[in-house]
Amino acid sequence: MESPRPESGLSASGPALPAPSAAEVRRLAPDLIETLRLEQGRIALWPGHRARLLASARALGYPLDATALDGWLSAQLRNLPAPQPQAPAPVTNDPTAEAAGTRAPCRLRLLLAADGALTLDCAPLPPTAEPVRIALAADVLETPAVLDADDPWLRHKTTHRPVYAAAQRWLSEHPDHFDLIFGNAAGGLCEGSRSTIYVQDADGAWLTPPLSNGLLPGVRRQALLDEGAVREARLSLDDLRRAPALRVSNALRGWIRADMT
Repeated sequence: MESPRPESGLSASGPALPAPSAAEVRRLAPDLIETLRLEQGRIALWPGHRARLLASARALGYPLDATALDGWLSAQLRNLPAPQPQAPAPVTNDPTAEAAGTRAPCRLRLLLAADGALTLDCAPLPPTAEPVRIALAADVLETPAVLDADDPWLRHKTTHRPVYAAAQRWLSEHPDHFDLIFGNAAGGLCEGSRSTIYVQDADGAWLTPPLSNGLLPGVRRQALLDEGAVREARLSLDDLRRAPALRVSNALRGWIRADMT
């Protein structure tokens, strides 16, 4: 397991994310997505979500102003319906702190369209029982289930997810499974259709694949890297199969234990 130089993909003002061709962006024009956890009136890991959205918007040429985004989100959160009577949240400079009355965890889906239009949907977020069950996409899907590590779309969270669409259909038919895990053409470990994958090595360290394997710069993943809880390593599907312990993560569910089936 080789440890590469850490690869960051969440800085809106840092190195540009890889981008598809302008013609392909115009042809597909997918929405950018951020899936957010709202709890106790705050969006978990909002700075990371914000940075990723701004970076992807810049890469794809979608109009998005950071100050306008903050103001729009603040207004949206103030107007969310309350599941039960609550005292209004105090107004602060943090737009994610202004969700009056929404205190139970919920799932927010923020979309940015190619023309710059923003939308926000809210849905209940049921708890997750651990460990969750995962499987290899190549073992259960009939359609090709191998990622192209050089595909720039993998570095952006968009509604253009043709490979992962088959995984989501399979998961809807197998609700006992949390996710399907993908590899690339070289046998490298990549990610799940809705989560980042982590393997524990023989020394107890937690490892996750580098972005160059072909995966999304996950917000929870970046937080764990910043905390020193995990580190990047060039992992293979064989590393996944023989790992003594596994975890997956996303911004909604956190960093949770997983079992392969």
